[in-house]
Amino acid sequence: MMPVDFAMLAQQCAPAVYPTTLQALVKAESGFNPFAIGVVGGHLVRQPRNRDEAVATVRALEAAGWNYSMGLAQVNRANLRVYGLTPETAFDPCANLRAGGAILTDCYTRAAAGGRVPQDAVRAALSCYYSGNFTRGFKPDVGGTSYVQRVAANVPDSEASAAVVPPIAVVPEGKAPVVHTASRAVVRPARVRRADDSVSTDSGADHTQQVNHHPAWDALGDF
Repeated sequence: MMPVDFAMLAQQCAPAVYPTTLQALVKAESGFNPFAIGVVGGHLVRQPRNRDEAVATVRALEAAGWNYSMGLAQVNRANLRVYGLTPETAFDPCANLRAGGAILTDCYTRAAAGGRVPQDAVRAALSCYYSGNFTRGFKPDVGGTSYVQRVAANVPDSEASAAVVPPIAVVPEGKAPVVHTASRAVVRPARVRRADDSVSTDSGADHTQQVNHHPAWDALGDF
């Protein structure tokens, strides 16, 4: 996927979140694979190659009682009904980003309400998105790094925006933080192998996302 393609999609579907912040999150969550499925306490033998296979796999996971997350932003199954998604629509890139953006925005709003400055609030929001709380995402797990560190590492230097969720500041080495402004064929679900949760570029998420009670598109590839 080209960066400009994702930026346009993000602005259209999740306008409240600064595009580079959402881009960094999605790169960590799914590697920009719209059919990605993450399984808590296990991982798929391989990732689905199309929407039909993804839906069939989700149906099998649901029947077997697995906890899982779906799509570009890895929206957890617990959030499907809350954000008006179904297994069929959860793999639509725009619908998935809309839900992911809403979850992140809710996390950011609550983090900022707690008195945090913007950059602290956005990091706390990422932790909330990852685990449902403001602390788990700061603890090292995969490769000795935390989820917040992995997402922040994906953020390029950028200008500030009026979006609700601001960009993550770039911290140069040795310096203090600086804020820059289908077919009818039978589709077989992929098998699950019990192990650590693994989707694409980020394999340590438990994806206990906070549940908020208050077109065909090719996104395969990487930068």
